[in-house]
Amino acid sequence: MNTRETIAAALSRLGVQSGALVMVHASLKAIGPVDGGAASIVSALLDAVGPTGSLMGYASWDRSPYEETLNGARMDAELRHRWPPFDPAISGTYRGFGLLNRFLLQTPGARRSAHPDASMVAVGPLAGTLTRPHELGQAFGPGSPLERFVERAGKVLLLGAPLDSVTVLHYAEAIARIPNKRRVSYEMPIRSEDGGVRWKRAEDFDSNGILDCFAIEGEPDAVETITNAYVELRRHREGLVGQAHCYLFEARDIVSFGVDYLQRHFGSP
Repeated sequence: MNTRETIAAALSRLGVQSGALVMVHASLKAIGPVDGGAASIVSALLDAVGPTGSLMGYASWDRSPYEETLNGARMDAELRHRWPPFDPAISGTYRGFGLLNRFLLQTPGARRSAHPDASMVAVGPLAGTLTRPHELGQAFGPGSPLERFVERAGKVLLLGAPLDSVTVLHYAEAIARIPNKRRVSYEMPIRSEDGGVRWKRAEDFDSNGILDCFAIEGEPDAVETITNAYVELRRHREGLVGQAHCYLFEARDIVSFGVDYLQRHFGSP
């Protein structure tokens, strides 16, 4: 049985330093039993980065109508009327991106960005700076929390999460100069100032497949492809935290590699 203290010590050995800005992707199952569960893991992460460090996670939204409104799809009128609006303070997090994000959101001082489907949660001195603003149409590219995370020399921690979890590479997809990028449209319900609900339409890059070759079901997407190629360079750190095999990447370096990879392989001559 691991404890908050043993997890924090393992994170330090991996290279998570006091004062660091870390975006964490975690698999609680991979980490194994921890006294106090997910709450203790969050505490251990905060211990590792210290009072001057900050944590960030990809929360998204468990009620996001992304698929229901994708590329002009129309929802049933009654369902649309009953669909809850996104509220950063109370809306749930998407389980597919890990339960740890729910506990991050419950941490005192946590902030959550206003983009429903791409919402980020952050804790620490940089929480406000990282999460605001976050407009529809700027999910992962310029103007997003990911851009500010990269600019502030953040580190990406895969805490037992697979190599296709490196969300910051969606920023690389957005800024890479390559032709034929796939784009999508969708709608999100936003609570208006008068208490009503307004559905807003947005257009953005397709994070599920930036190019046609990365949108084939069952095949690796760009994030997984780039991360696998990057790991072969050995410019990162690896180690065990609990029972989980973990990776620590420098966000600027892996994003720079990702942009170069996309432009070399898919850019115009």
